[in-house]
Amino acid sequence: MDEREVNFAWRTLFRGKEITPEALAQAEALLDGLSGESPLHLRLANELEELKRIPKPRSKKGTNPKQ
Repeated sequence: MDEREVNFAWRTLFRGKEITPEALAQAEALLDGLSGESPLHLRLANELEELKRIPKPRSKKGTNPKQ
């Protein structure tokens, strides 16, 4: 994959979608396909670290704080 294809796949993975462990794993795989010295690799690696820090939404199943 060239950088343009990786960039497109990255946007498709995260734009308007929930951040799942599967999406994070796919993002890691995309990064593995880029040179570590690539500016795109550096930018996406930083973005991935930020995405990993986003708190996971809590499941509403079985929880009701008003009970």
